[in-house]
Amino acid sequence: MKIHMSENEKTYISRQISVYKTDKKLVEFIDKLKPAPAEYYAHIHSFGDKDESGVRQISCIGITLQNYTNGTGKNIKRVSANISPDEAEYIFNQLQNGVQEFNFQQEKIFGTPDENGRSHVTKLRIIRAVTGSDGKPRRYPWYLEIANGTGEKVKKDNGGIFMKANSYQEQNKEYINLNDMDFYKLMIRVSKYIKAWEATVAPHIITEGKQAIAQMQEEGRS
Repeated sequence: MKIHMSENEKTYISRQISVYKTDKKLVEFIDKLKPAPAEYYAHIHSFGDKDESGVRQISCIGITLQNYTNGTGKNIKRVSANISPDEAEYIFNQLQNGVQEFNFQQEKIFGTPDENGRSHVTKLRIIRAVTGSDGKPRRYPWYLEIANGTGEKVKKDNGGIFMKANSYQEQNKEYINLNDMDFYKLMIRVSKYIKAWEATVAPHIITEGKQAIAQMQEEGRS
């Protein structure tokens, strides 16, 4: 279906999957899913595979936290992190199973180092706690925290990457508390979207991969 817009209208297409807002904060989940190339068709999602331009693509769900306590525009404090489709489904399954205690933590360092040898770092914590530090029941048991900063990247002999100990410098950190229903609404929409995306994209990827295999086999017989 084509969208017809006048010359004065600006085209804007949102990648937002789900969002939760308060009068001071916002958390949203964003579509960053990427299909695997034909060479790795069975992956369906791209997990660092290179596209036709040689650029590594990583299929993920973006999470953005915004704090507009100090106002909007330039005064908004914003942090972000990414989770894989599998991690998103895992978190949703734990929520759906009614876990009482939950602790998911992630730390990533990525990107080309700057002139000081520092790379981008994201830290993510998703926790469910029944009681607070004061021992009282928490009305909002889910706690989501994102921190952004920089660190020094170190490469392992096997090609893996990790952050040098004590090199992390935090630039911004935000958090939000959610009750079970609000977090469920966020995550069920993410889960449904991932399934819809896979059902839409996978047939094309698999067909392309199978055709490439058949062509290689045919060329091998000729």
